[in-house]
Amino acid sequence: MRRRARAALLGPVPALLAATLASADPADTAAARCAALWEGYARYADLSAYLDGAAAARADARRYRDRAVRETGDADAVDAYIARTAPDRVRMIDAAIHAGDRASREIFERALQRCP
Repeated sequence: MRRRARAALLGPVPALLAATLASADPADTAAARCAALWEGYARYADLSAYLDGAAAARADARRYRDRAVRETGDADAVDAYIARTAPDRVRMIDAAIHAGDRASREIFERALQRCP
């Protein structure tokens, strides 16, 4: 029962992530998306026995955040974007790793390639 409830919760994750990535937010830049990815990774690594590297992920998140701020000139908007979207990345990573969701894993792998 618990497994089905978790699967139902994670089922819409790929669609939610795609909608988030396609938003019209002016802070939604490639660098801000990478910052949110790495912040989400760090948050997941803090909670998960499956991942480590939270400190390195946070350093990457800061590096991408700084780039996004340079690109947009708006630190508040970039920080708000990261705060708003990083939880979606946590759910995507959980779906990919813990739940074994294939679509989430593919999205996660592509995001890692875009955000080295």
